[in-house]
Amino acid sequence: MSKPAAVSTALCATMPIPAMDGTSVPTHIHLLPAGEIRTVDGRGPYRVADATALIAASMADGARLPLDENHSTDLAAPRGETAPARGWIVGLQARDDGIWGEVEWTPHGRRLVATKAYRNISPAIAYRPDGTVVGVLRASLVNRPNLRGLVALHQQEQQMDLLAKLRAKLGLKDDADDGAVMAALDAAMTSTATHAAQLAPIAKAVGLKDDADGGAILLAVQGLSDPSKMVPATALVALQSELATVVGGIAREKAVSAVDAAIKAGKIAAPQVMRDHYIARHMADPVAVDKELGAMISLHGVSGARVTPPGLAKDGTPGLDEEEARLVALMGVDPEAFKKNKAAQGLGEGAL
Repeated sequence: MSKPAAVSTALCATMPIPAMDGTSVPTHIHLLPAGEIRTVDGRGPYRVADATALIAASMADGARLPLDENHSTDLAAPRGETAPARGWIVGLQARDDGIWGEVEWTPHGRRLVATKAYRNISPAIAYRPDGTVVGVLRASLVNRPNLRGLVALHQQEQQMDLLAKLRAKLGLKDDADDGAVMAALDAAMTSTATHAAQLAPIAKAVGLKDDADGGAILLAVQGLSDPSKMVPATALVALQSELATVVGGIAREKAVSAVDAAIKAGKIAAPQVMRDHYIARHMADPVAVDKELGAMISLHGVSGARVTPPGLAKDGTPGLDEEEARLVALMGVDPEAFKKNKAAQGLGEGAL
């Protein structure tokens, strides 16, 4: 059956099975007494406020309530053990002395009752926190209260109470089932994880650890608006300008040093023209330019001394020494154009 709007379950004090002869079994059993209802472990009391509503809720959708032995449905079944029904409660009646159930016995259950193997009936009920009974869930053939079973049922009641608290916390209805509760919990956990991921970069930006909680982050952010901790915009601009100047000066010093060293090594032709070009490039990308300069072939001899040119050409322009001739050949440059450029730059013997 669909569970009534209740939050807990309990086993009631046993009710006697009506006396029958050795072969007959009762067609109706007394499930709940009129007035106060006591449980075997002293909890309660409980009461039936509306018998008609209780019967309707218990037997909704043509339900058949199991009648087992010693509450095996509640105690043995959760452990994976068998919990066969010995009968089925197919109807409920409200009488002057309480609630009665109409039973269809199984052959085995009929034998148990007919041979007086069991003397009493113990129902499991659903009830509200104020003790109002709102449904009969099932019943059992018993002879005396099962103390071990009472502990298990008490634990079950605690679980039901926890479920009720979860419904309230999650904003669910009182009759929300386990699936709805789990779905709401999953959604809440996903939302929490998302919020944590969103807060992590904010925490880092204000100097906190990534896992700082929302309260700590809020305090840190509020501290940013403290006038005593704020830097004037004009001062910040000035500091940025000064920093840029210092960084630019350092970069230029490194560029000048690297380019002048390359010129001295004879790696840059026409140094007066190319010096500023290489300095500007070095300041923009020192790694690439250093690599380029390192790969250049020196215009000097292997020993580092400048090779003396063979003299002047017939037209009076400086000639090419062996190293220059080799360099021109490797670069695919017109020797005459190189000599003219060399003459224009004053790169005769003794240049550099």
